[in-house]
Amino acid sequence: MSDPTSPSTSTSTSSTGPEAVASPSGAADSRLDRWLAMLDLPVLRDDKPRVGVSACLLGRLVRYNGEAKRHGTVADVLPRWLQFTEYCPEVAIGLPVPRPPVDIIATETGQQIRNRDGLVADITDALHACADDVCQQNARTDKTPPPDGMILKARSPSCGPGNTPLLNTNGQQIGITHGGFAARLKTHCPDMPMVHEEQLVRAVDIEVFVLRVFLYREQRRWGNDGKNVAWCRDMRARIMTLPSTDIRARLLQQLEKQVTKK
Repeated sequence: MSDPTSPSTSTSTSSTGPEAVASPSGAADSRLDRWLAMLDLPVLRDDKPRVGVSACLLGRLVRYNGEAKRHGTVADVLPRWLQFTEYCPEVAIGLPVPRPPVDIIATETGQQIRNRDGLVADITDALHACADDVCQQNARTDKTPPPDGMILKARSPSCGPGNTPLLNTNGQQIGITHGGFAARLKTHCPDMPMVHEEQLVRAVDIEVFVLRVFLYREQRRWGNDGKNVAWCRDMRARIMTLPSTDIRARLLQQLEKQVTKK
């Protein structure tokens, strides 16, 4: 199995390594299944962690040009362990499909998300309100709890988590930033696992993301009392039984991020 380190925009799962993640037979004997079992994090059909996903990555025709960016690993492999709630913030705030593209533009008053030609007004506040609705449980009419993780479209002015081009008023790139929706999610849920699809290339990165989502969900369920302290102590010990130093470090980082908030 190849282990490429450079980002890939391919939607095929065959070259990105999911064979190591999900066994072809569908039996619970993949490496990821074994690691979840070692951490005592069972995969239950009716109780999988809930992850928000950019709708275009699931093949929905919601992008500004009326197209999709279906990602095979996200759409076909990860539902074995995760349940998805799909989001397209730009459609959710009322923009049509297709629509004029928007960019993130640095202005004297701060970043604005708008069309450089004036065809779409600044939608920054609307995208923030959309993210508010996702993460603030009490504000939601259906009382659905916030997601346990997010998989967002890379470089999107609404969804891009930390790799969206930041332009000046002349249209020249001067840096990178978070998309408006992603930035607001980070404000509400700073410890929630959040990736873009180009970070799900190597099998180990797919596995670590799923493990982080399970950890995040389980730790939230334990709450803030003494039982959580005991659970964290036991989970640290289980994490130390995993075979890879890198994986242990990444999972302990996720665990400690949440512990320090309590």
